[in-house]
Amino acid sequence: MLAGILGGTLSGISPGIHVNTLAAFLSKTGVADNLLLFSMGLTHTFLDVVPSAFFGVPDEGTSLGVLPAHRLVLQGRAMEVVRIALWASFLAVIIVIPLMPLYISLVHLYRPTFGRMFVLFLATFLILTESGWRKSFALIVFLLSGILGILTFRLSLGQPYYHLFTGLFGLPVLIEALRSKNPPLETKSSEIEMSGERFIGFSLLGTLLGMIASLVPAFTASQAALLGSFFSRDERSFLTVVFSVNTSNFLFSFANFLATGRVRNGIVALMTPAGSGALTFYLLAALFISMVILIYGEPLAGLILRVVSRVPYRMLNLAVILFLFGLSYLFDGPLGVLVLIGASMIGLLASNLGVKRTNCMGVLMLPIIIG
Repeated sequence: MLAGILGGTLSGISPGIHVNTLAAFLSKTGVADNLLLFSMGLTHTFLDVVPSAFFGVPDEGTSLGVLPAHRLVLQGRAMEVVRIALWASFLAVIIVIPLMPLYISLVHLYRPTFGRMFVLFLATFLILTESGWRKSFALIVFLLSGILGILTFRLSLGQPYYHLFTGLFGLPVLIEALRSKNPPLETKSSEIEMSGERFIGFSLLGTLLGMIASLVPAFTASQAALLGSFFSRDERSFLTVVFSVNTSNFLFSFANFLATGRVRNGIVALMTPAGSGALTFYLLAALFISMVILIYGEPLAGLILRVVSRVPYRMLNLAVILFLFGLSYLFDGPLGVLVLIGASMIGLLASNLGVKRTNCMGVLMLPIIIG
């Protein structure tokens, strides 16, 4: 368990390195213990706020939180973003425990047709929320990203999600930041400027959306966070939903695997079946892991922020961009870099057309809708 916490910490704070990638590497070396992988996956959901906020490099679960997190970071609220992520994730763990018996009773009821219709409704709603001519622009971005997703998933890539999500949501932020002067990365305060009742309420919402996402394979954690964005009207409430979705989705997906053998995320696919009787043990482990992360997560993020703030901002962003392209080439060679460039162009197009970058979620939604 402690080794898993260490592995999840390394993947969580590293830009571009997803826990699934690290877990797959360990599995190839013969390290595939369920508890180690479970600890890694859960820890990653707590700490992936660091690259997505400080560098603008998302993974699938946090891609929609990049810009809201960046807005707060540029206001000098970097450590508040970290605290929101840590406590929203911790609350998700707490809320998941009493919901688990209900979830186990629902897990066998899912039918694929429901998932496809739900995603179609969500996509339509997403586009129609844009104003005026922007509806047409949103549709263009949605279709372009969807076509890119369809083509990419037909390629024999080892890390397709890395190229797609880094390109659509991460690189455009970094490229646009190259034109910026050094922003105030120092932190004013880490206090969460949000009432306790609202924070708990949005964390509950995120946890419930994460539960739905784990039941419906066509409905991902990112899409659950997207649905949550329609209920949250400011950065803090949205980030609370995003990080609660991310953590609860992992836990419920793991429970789904124990109860039915269905695989709902990459790291679970590397585990061996253990039966639903082991669920209580893993929930206790999750409680312990989350309390450990609360102890060191904020000081670790503070240390990283102090180091990052001493590096010229443009140089830092340029270094991260080169690092991400290097990872893309390492994972899948020139073909991976080509997908990364195509995704980045669509992400930049969304920004230049003035539509929400969430329309780029067509990369997952369109392939699901057309089957």
